[in-house]
Amino acid sequence: MNLGHICHAALLASHFLFMNHDAAAEPLDPYRWKSRLIIASIPPGEARDQLTASLAANRAEIDERDLKVIDVSPGSARIPGTVRLDPKQATALREKLKLSARETNAVFILIGKDGGEKARQRGTLKLASWFTLIDGMPMRRDEIRREEKCRE
Repeated sequence: MNLGHICHAALLASHFLFMNHDAAAEPLDPYRWKSRLIIASIPPGEARDQLTASLAANRAEIDERDLKVIDVSPGSARIPGTVRLDPKQATALREKLKLSARETNAVFILIGKDGGEKARQRGTLKLASWFTLIDGMPMRRDEIRREEKCRE
């Protein structure tokens, strides 16, 4: 086996190792610097109707702030109108964010465009308070200034 074959084999092996690692360990990377995220985890059996209605009623404000809602709830029930990760990604994200499958309350985590956790809420999602929090962030203030300049 010559050096070229060894390098090629090593390159292929590293590609597959990193590809598999990235898919499970960093499921939020596609959203970094593009979207703010609300990670939603609702216990099995808990009603999702109130959250679904709140998301629908606040769709314009959600879109204006580049927010995406990602459902990592345990079990097979889905939250309508949200992004659902594949099971491996959801598990990896739940572990990274320390979300227990035994949690008895809904948990919502706000992730900034930089990928950092900004806030958590338990129970009912209070979007208005997060809109205020987001609007006070430096990156959002820059977005608002750019939008105002475009309107002038």
